[in-house]
Amino acid sequence: MSKIFTHDEAAKIVELFEDVLSDYGIKIPSPEDDERETDNAAVLYGSVYSGLLDSVENKLIDLLDRCKNAYEVITDRFSGTW
Repeated sequence: MSKIFTHDEAAKIVELFEDVLSDYGIKIPSPEDDERETDNAAVLYGSVYSGLLDSVENKLIDLLDRCKNAYEVITDRFSGTW
């Protein structure tokens, strides 16, 4: 049986946001910035990164759970209720 690692998938999504932030030179402040190495150029760091990663992963898990319960998947269209 193939496996889906939701943490990996969430990290890939967060990376997309990191790329956009980096492209525009935007660095999000983090409570842990004083612990950051001077050569660390991460735009999302510490609890900011991990909080976003956890939130995205939880959304993916919710989505996958709904798919298990025979939800129809509609692509490339908003529901109009979001």
